[in-house]
Amino acid sequence: MASNGCEKVDVSRVLIQRTKGLHSKARVSSIQAADMVLKNWADDGMPIAEDDQCDVQVIFEDGFRYRGKFGLKRTDKRISLARHIRRQLTALAAAKRCSNASTAGEEPVISLIGTDIADSARIALDQYDI
Repeated sequence: MASNGCEKVDVSRVLIQRTKGLHSKARVSSIQAADMVLKNWADDGMPIAEDDQCDVQVIFEDGFRYRGKFGLKRTDKRISLARHIRRQLTALAAAKRCSNASTAGEEPVISLIGTDIADSARIALDQYDI
């Protein structure tokens, strides 16, 4: 956990659930371990549908939670959940204040009490180790 203004809040655990294709669940203690799980699922030899995806929940040491989806596909590139999350948060942070940054009917990926989605995304990028 952060002890001063420079340190970021660490990840406590990452929960991953494959929602399409072969249903699987994993609980790991770091983003890097989550990358390995996602890579193993992508490379497991089972056919991957175009819409194969995982629900991801990153829980930080202070209780803050990030929820989102990760598209699962075979790739020669290194799988990076952190890069995916940072891109998503950066896009949300750039969204206009009070705009509906999430799709209708879906839970926002990030929300802090008293702040809109764009402000929450900026806070997450600044204060959490993603």
